[in-house]
Amino acid sequence: MSEDEKREPFKKGMIFVKPCQLPGVKPRQESQKKPETERREDRERINEELEFLMEMEDRMPRKDEKRDYETEQMEQMIELCVDGAMADLRRALPPEELEIYEKCYRFFKRTSSKIIRDYAAEQILRRAANLRGEE
Repeated sequence: MSEDEKREPFKKGMIFVKPCQLPGVKPRQESQKKPETERREDRERINEELEFLMEMEDRMPRKDEKRDYETEQMEQMIELCVDGAMADLRRALPPEELEIYEKCYRFFKRTSSKIIRDYAAEQILRRAANLRGEE
């Protein structure tokens, strides 16, 4: 029997939608899927670490960092990579998992703290690499 034969007869007002693959996004492999409890633990851990970093940043004395041309170039390259990775995550992740990465992205864009920017970039890039099946 095909999928169409297994369904109930058409009822007025019901629409059946088959999931379609987004262009440029590979379907998830079974090894990439994590149980919901692991995802929840990841979200909680990232959230706690972000809160800790923000609290520590507030306690640190402010000092002006001298930035040179190479540092500026590296920051721009990292920002481009994070923007691309975030676009991939937005296409591939379910909303409940995407929420924590959106929070990381907002911190990445908003803060000037190198520690928080590096941490947020690492989390976003790591998850995007996992989606692609890379380590």
